[in-house]
Amino acid sequence: MFSGIIEESAKVVSVARVSGGGRLELLSALDHSGTKVGDSISVSGVCLTVCSLRGKQIVFDISEETLRRSSLGSLRAGDAVNLERSLVLGGRIHGHLVFGHVDTVVSLITREEEGNSLKLVWSLPDEWQPYLVPKGSVALAGVSLTVGEVMPGRFAVYLIPHTLKVTTLLSLRPGDVANLEVDMLARYVGSMIASKQTPSAVDESLLREHGFIRD
Repeated sequence: MFSGIIEESAKVVSVARVSGGGRLELLSALDHSGTKVGDSISVSGVCLTVCSLRGKQIVFDISEETLRRSSLGSLRAGDAVNLERSLVLGGRIHGHLVFGHVDTVVSLITREEEGNSLKLVWSLPDEWQPYLVPKGSVALAGVSLTVGEVMPGRFAVYLIPHTLKVTTLLSLRPGDVANLEVDMLARYVGSMIASKQTPSAVDESLLREHGFIRD
């Protein structure tokens, strides 16, 4: 689990297709003395498992499903990606809870400077429109952002200078794509509404059904 607060922009060393998926190698400037094989790291919003470590180089295997549902398949050597290590229980959460499970890939439509901020307008597939609301949270390329506006078929976010400095979002141009993950709370509410449940109907059986309670 992650918070959407990016720790660094890492560089892609290599991307290769292998049987059943792909392999991604990154060069990271972070201190990975506490990182081990099997740990989870968010790479531009996708939760990946560390397969090997060689100094500052980290290697991940990528499944075909992940390649289909995310933008990782379009990466090339030299590209930059947003990196965040998993949360530590007991620490502060400065963004929102991000799981690294990409819902869809969205395209940048326009970018416009507004004062010291940058407004980015993105495409939004109809099926995900109900999960975004103004002032709600969304993860784009692994970055926790506040939704500024929601319009038919699109939505906007406003980026402050710090976010532009520490993430890859500043380099994006119209037509570029990013991984989108909707807020998990919105997903559960949507699931309850779809099953004709309401928040007032939440009980132990419903919580078990949706994975909040386990034996």
